[in-house]
Amino acid sequence: MPPLGLMTLATFLRQAGKEVIILHMFEYRYRVITLPSAESLDKLRDFAPDLIGIGFMSTDHKPAKIIIERLRADFPSSVIVAGGRHPSNFAEDVLNWGTDFVVVGEGETGLMELIRALEDSIYQLEKIPGVAFQNDKGQFSFCYREEEDADLDVIPSYDLVSYQNYVNARMALVGRYLKAGWLATSRGCFSRCIYCRDTKFGRRLRLRSMDAVMEDIRTQLINYDIDCFYLLDDMFAIKENRVIEFCNRFCQIQQEFGKKLSFAATARSDTLTQNMVDALKRANCTQLSIGLESGSQKIHEFLNTGKHVDTVVQTFEILRSTGIDTFVNLIIGIPGETEEDIEKTVDIIKKIKPTTVGVSFLTAYPGTPLFSMAIENEWIKKENLSSLTYLFSLDRSELNSGISQEILNNRKTRIYKLTFTRTLCALVFRNEFVAFCGNIFLIILKRPRNFWKIIKNLLLRRVDDLKELYRWILFEKFILENRVKQRK
Repeated sequence: MPPLGLMTLATFLRQAGKEVIILHMFEYRYRVITLPSAESLDKLRDFAPDLIGIGFMSTDHKPAKIIIERLRADFPSSVIVAGGRHPSNFAEDVLNWGTDFVVVGEGETGLMELIRALEDSIYQLEKIPGVAFQNDKGQFSFCYREEEDADLDVIPSYDLVSYQNYVNARMALVGRYLKAGWLATSRGCFSRCIYCRDTKFGRRLRLRSMDAVMEDIRTQLINYDIDCFYLLDDMFAIKENRVIEFCNRFCQIQQEFGKKLSFAATARSDTLTQNMVDALKRANCTQLSIGLESGSQKIHEFLNTGKHVDTVVQTFEILRSTGIDTFVNLIIGIPGETEEDIEKTVDIIKKIKPTTVGVSFLTAYPGTPLFSMAIENEWIKKENLSSLTYLFSLDRSELNSGISQEILNNRKTRIYKLTFTRTLCALVFRNEFVAFCGNIFLIILKRPRNFWKIIKNLLLRRVDDLKELYRWILFEKFILENRVKQRK
C-alpha cells in the first residue's frame, strides 16, 4: 500500500511553503542487502535536502538503521528526523543511529513545530511537545504531548508517489481483482487490545469531516483510474449515523461520476446493525474485514478485545443474506491458549462460513502492553530480543504459548483449508477474473519459475504462500516499472 502517512505529512509541509519529495529507500522484504538504492541516493543528492524525514515500523527497523547510517554519512549537513511506531518506542536507540530528532506519536504537529523551531531560534527545542533529541550535553530530552490535534481533513499528496502503480497492483481487496484507491475516514481506536494498543499514538477515535472524505474520493477519481476504495480505518462501522451518511454520499459520488464504484471496510462483529448493513449493501460495499481473533471467550478476555463470541454468529447471518464478502482475521499462538481454544475457533469458522480468513501468530510489538507482559513473563526469551524482526506473525510464533510450533502450523493450515474453496471461488466467479489471469500469464512468461510455485501451492492449498508469492511477483513488476520511469 502507498505510504499515506508520509503523503499526509507532505501536504502539511507543502502548505507551509516547503518543497517535498518522497522516496522508497528499500525493496520488498529486504531481499536487497545493499541499502539504500543508488537511484534513491542520486535523487536525494540532486534535491539537496535541508531535512530528511524517515518513517518506519518495528518490522522495518533493521533496514531503517542501515539507511539512517548511510544518510548520515552522505548528507552530514542535513537534519535527519525519524518517526513512526518503532522510533516512538525506541527514541533513544534511534537517536544513536545518527538521527537528529525523533517525533514521537503522530507526526504532523510535532514535525511542523520542530521545523519552525529550527528556522526561528526564539523557539526552545526542549519545549516542543512530542519531539525527542540529545541536547548539547548529550542528554536525552523529550517533552510529552498530551493529545494529538492535527487537522485530519487535508488531502494526502498523491502526486508525490507512483500512486497509479499502487492502484494497478489491485491488491487491496482480497479475492477482487480491482483497481483500488486507499482512503481513511478516521484515525485512532478506542479499543484496549493488549497486542495493538500503543498509547503514544493517542487513545481516542478522531473523525475526518465527511466533506473532506468526499473531496478525497473525488481527488482520486479525477486523477487516477480507480474502480473501488479500501477504507483503512481501524473503526469504520462504529457509529450508525456516520456509516449511513458515508454510504448515502458514496452513492451520490457514483452518480456524479457516472461510474459504479465499490468499497471495502473494517467492522467489529459486535457493533454492526441491520441499518448499517442495509446502507453498506446499497452503497455497494463488497467486503468487510472483521477481527474475530478467536472463538474462545477466554482468549478474548486475555487479549482485552472487549468482544463477546456470542454476537459473531448472529452478525454473520445478517451479512450472509447481503452477499458482502467477509474477511475474518484470526490469531493463534497465544500464551495460555490450549488446543481446545483453537478448536473453538475452528468450530466457529465452520458456523459463520466467511469468504476468507487470515491467520496470524500473536506478535508482541514494542509499545503494546503485550510486549511488556511478554518480557516480564518470559514469553519472549530475553537473549532473543536483539534479533527480533517482528516479521514472524505470519511465519512462526515467537511467544512461548505452551503449544508446539508443529501443532500451531497444523491448526493454521486446517483453518485455511476450511475456506480455501470459498476464497478461490470468490476470485474465479468474478467479472475481473479474466484480467487477473491475463496479468498472471504475462508475469509467468517473464518469470517461468513462478508457474510451478503457483501450481504447487494451489495443490497443497497453501494460502499464505500463494499470497506471499503473488505480492512478491507484483512488487518485482512495480520496482522494474519504477526504475524504467526513473531512467527516462
